[in-house]
Amino acid sequence: MGTPERFEALILGSGAGGKLLAWHLARSGRRTAVVGAPVIEAPGRTSTACPAKKEIWSANVAYVARHAAEFGTTTVAVGRSTW
Repeated sequence: MGTPERFEALILGSGAGGKLLAWHLARSGRRTAVVGAPVIEAPGRTSTACPAKKEIWSANVAYVARHAAEFGTTTVAVGRSTW
């Protein structure tokens, strides 16, 4: 593991607003990092153009389903998709 880096600003999300804010902060001399995090949102609100967001959303849904008892509910067996 390398040496940890320190930043003055951490921007979560590299959409238009995140990029603009990061650019502004960096140009003003602040040490800035952008994490293009796929935001886990409600179904239908994730970007359909981003396969990574779909994959992470699907993994989150599978996790919640597999751990349903911890959330006070039950589900039928959860498995891998065959398609």
